[in-house]
Amino acid sequence: MRSVLGLSIAVIAAANFNHAHADDTASVMCKQFAISGAAETVQPTTQLSKDFVPEHHAPRNIPIDVDLPSEVTAYIHFPIVEDGTYLIYTTHPSRVAGIKEKNGNVISSSTVQAPSECPDELMGGLTADIEVGALTGPRPIAIEFTKGAAGKIQLIISRDPIN
Repeated sequence: MRSVLGLSIAVIAAANFNHAHADDTASVMCKQFAISGAAETVQPTTQLSKDFVPEHHAPRNIPIDVDLPSEVTAYIHFPIVEDGTYLIYTTHPSRVAGIKEKNGNVISSSTVQAPSECPDELMGGLTADIEVGALTGPRPIAIEFTKGAAGKIQLIISRDPIN
């Protein structure tokens, strides 16, 4: 009985610890997002195969402005240099379709609700556990945006815990 109770407490503590990390990371993301003039503009591409060049590169931990084209799927990318859970929060979560590898394979992701600290700015997004794998350099990952009306969206990408 004692070992079962101990295991249960350890599982609950680990779940609370991981939840605390996500809350802390979201809090930092909100603070970064609130800094006036901090955003970088990233140009999307409409072809996944053409996404992995500098003008489509999205930095981590910095607000990003993306001008999405009208009625076509679009992509930007970010490099994974460390295994972990990655969060993508955006002003328009319905426009974020998912996350893909360079070869087009879909990376499993889950939706996240708006962070409690800035729900009017970052209205939701995605989270995914991503591994670098056996690569000797960064693993390129694409964010896929849905077809829709042309317009600017903003997002921020971070690893949890933030680094």
